[in-house]
Amino acid sequence: MVHRPLVLLLALVVSELYCLSWFIDVSESQGPGATLQSFSFNCSSFIPTLELLHVQPPTTFFNPPSLTRWQGIYVGKMTLSSSARLDALTVNHYELQLRFTCGNQVTEGRLSVDVQRDPNRDQCAGRFASPPGEIIQVRETVTPGTPLYTLLLPGQGAQVRPACGGGGARMGRWEDQ
Repeated sequence: MVHRPLVLLLALVVSELYCLSWFIDVSESQGPGATLQSFSFNCSSFIPTLELLHVQPPTTFFNPPSLTRWQGIYVGKMTLSSSARLDALTVNHYELQLRFTCGNQVTEGRLSVDVQRDPNRDQCAGRFASPPGEIIQVRETVTPGTPLYTLLLPGQGAQVRPACGGGGARMGRWEDQ
């Protein structure tokens, strides 16, 4: 009969993991530190762990999950890292592989994150034709979305915003589409 309480405990742990929302939608306007998902786990006899095993496609946009004890249960939280710059036009879906451990019981699960376009967010204009070999260097201190320069079209009074800054040092060439 000692096994019966252990089986019930394991059933609670596994059922808590399956309460995880497997599919979540996140606006691309969510920035670093934003909470993506919170979920609770029941693990009364051990100190549990919650790990982020890998992300597909690979990125550093997601922090390792936090796990804290609150009123007798453990609460896990997934947040965006300081490097997070979500862009639904670049990547609109991430798969996160999580592992929850309670004693000898190890359970893994996937969390699917769909990045949704934010119609109120400024978008960079697309590429344009420029002289072959033109090189633009961007310092790593330039924040994402910063206009690099404005092109004035002669006699038309129109402006084109050809490029926006990105995180990290980079050098690129303008090419015809």
